[in-house]
Amino acid sequence: MMATSEQHNHARNFLKKAEEYLASAEDNVAAERHTPAAGDAIHAGISAKDAIVTALTGTTSKGKDHATAARELRQALGQRPQAATAEKALRELVSAKGEVEYGVALITSSKAEPLVRRAQSLVALAVQIVRLGS
Repeated sequence: MMATSEQHNHARNFLKKAEEYLASAEDNVAAERHTPAAGDAIHAGISAKDAIVTALTGTTSKGKDHATAARELRQALGQRPQAATAEKALRELVSAKGEVEYGVALITSSKAEPLVRRAQSLVALAVQIVRLGS
């Protein structure tokens, strides 16, 4: 199913959000602000998922259950070669959400940097699908 022009606009908006969160995550890593870097990476990944799923299916679920987000992404990507990797990246991001946002422990660079890399891969995939239409 192809997205309508309105749905494609929504996908582009989600992609813009994802790119802004990712840029912020990268700036925060560079400044050694690891907790906001991790939080931004998580939001970038979720926004990238929203962009990809909206572009491919016309809609995205906004449920609070982030565990379903990874499955939703996998289903939308179908037989694409990146489907499994993208699902795993998003799963790692959303599974860190509780610890990053509500946990008592400080987030270290060894925790934040892999999350930023996961977000980078998801945003790159979203760019490919939403902006380049492939």
